[in-house]
Amino acid sequence: MSADSAAWRAHVDAATDPRFERAFAILDAVHAERQRSGERCVTRILQLRGELAALLAEVDGRRAGRDTRETP
Repeated sequence: MSADSAAWRAHVDAATDPRFERAFAILDAVHAERQRSGERCVTRILQLRGELAALLAEVDGRRAGRDTRETP
């Protein structure tokens, strides 16, 4: 778990909005990818950051939530 993720978890109750738990998982994945090296890791970090940005925009109400019944 990254320090950023731990700090967030200490101040945010995931029970308030379950999407925060997904945000924590994304932060942990970014932290893990940073520990690795290589071009593939950079691509994965960018993908994760985009996913986190979309999730936080959804939480902030700037984006409609995705329908989980849809196929990706």
